Amino acid sequence: MPLHPHYHGFYLASLQARILAVLRKFADRYYRMTFYRRSVSILLVLFMVNLTVAAQVVEEEFTSLLAIPRSYRDIELGMNPEMVKSLLKEDGWFDYRGDADLSLLERPRAAVIETKGSLFIARGYFQFEEDELISIVLELDERNIDWFTLFTTLEDRYGTPTDMNPEKAWWEDENTRLALERPLTVKYLDLGVFDAAVAEQTNRAAWRAEERAKFLDEF
Repeated sequence: MPLHPHYHGFYLASLQARILAVLRKFADRYYRMTFYRRSVSILLVLFMVNLTVAAQVVEEEFTSLLAIPRSYRDIELGMNPEMVKSLLKEDGWFDYRGDADLSLLERPRAAVIETKGSLFIARGYFQFEEDELISIVLELDERNIDWFTLFTTLEDRYGTPTDMNPEKAWWEDENTRLALERPLTVKYLDLGVFDAAVAEQTNRAAWRAEERAKFLDEF
């Protein structure tokens, strides 16, 4: 039975209203999902950009750091005593006066050049093993320079210390260690040769303790 025209119009209007409500709901949900996706996409892009920039900054900072030095001024680890003496005589930061400042250590094949410094350097020690410079030790004058200023300078140049404690901080790679010790001493060490020398010294200390015990047994 056909609907009365009045009811037919009401039915069509109701159906249209429902369809429009569904379409509005769908459109609103689609808009929200699209907005959310766009927002997430924008956030992800910004995150990736920031991550890339941060990585570039870290890389630039890392590449801008200097390598751990194996020399002070022109005096370099691995040099023989004659080369070091010649350079000390020409260097105004040191008051080197020749072989009188060369001392032999108790270990065989070991020697050290000790010399006064000037202005910022109080004394310098240059230790050799088998005619090869293995360490440079600089005792600095606390009246003219302080520990914190020197530490800050080294950190700016070589980055965060490899390790540190209340007594010292040091930077190192596989070959060299640069140490800043309190009260105010800078050390350059050839790790390979120096570690071998320390091991030899430890063995000699053990041998000396054994010989001392034998000597005391004689009484």
